Amino acid sequence: MINCLKLAAAVFLCVIITACSSKTERDDMQLGMTLVERAVDYQLQGREKMASYTYNRAVAKFRDMGNFCNMSRTAIVIVTADPEESLPLLEDARAFAALGKCKEELNIVNFLSHNDYNKNELPSPYNIMADFYKTGDVAYLLKIANSSSSSERIKSYAFRHAANHVVDNDPEYAIELIDKASVIDSKRTWTLNLVKDEKIRLNALRNMGLPDDLSIQRLKILEQALNEKY
Repeated sequence: MINCLKLAAAVFLCVIITACSSKTERDDMQLGMTLVERAVDYQLQGREKMASYTYNRAVAKFRDMGNFCNMSRTAIVIVTADPEESLPLLEDARAFAALGKCKEELNIVNFLSHNDYNKNELPSPYNIMADFYKTGDVAYLLKIANSSSSSERIKSYAFRHAANHVVDNDPEYAIELIDKASVIDSKRTWTLNLVKDEKIRLNALRNMGLPDDLSIQRLKILEQALNEKY
């Protein structure tokens, strides 16, 4: 009986230790993902120092877990949110993916850096973006923008990218699209995106030969706000 009790106690202890270990790993993973989202928010708000600091914290959290694929994914998320400013991070993403032998992440990095990639193995929304780059048809971007599975940052990016693509040939439609991006960016206080939105709107107004004074003033105020955040 005593031996049975000892065995039961040992089994119970193992279960507790395993459960605690599993919970700690889940908590660490959740904290890492939360840091990634915060880094993206800071980046799009124009708070570059906080974005860099939080990005490094996210990478460090996944590094401590030995999770090189999520380290790579962290850099990829930042680049996708703000490709104009964050492309150098692709080298981070490539290095982390190589260390972790992360096939999917390396394929995404190759796609984003315009190297050879396997479209059939690209996850959404990158596979749809690939269709846009191949055809130039903004319908693919709008498919991403209108998808319920797309995050708000991806929707904003897709609307803005589509608007920028059509602004010379169909400036009125470009304004319609950029207005949709601006609704998202305003709600999330993504000032960096709002500056990009206003630049496209200004370009569209000029292409239509319409007054641009208000747009110029809005852009100046937004750029000032962006400089104050830095």
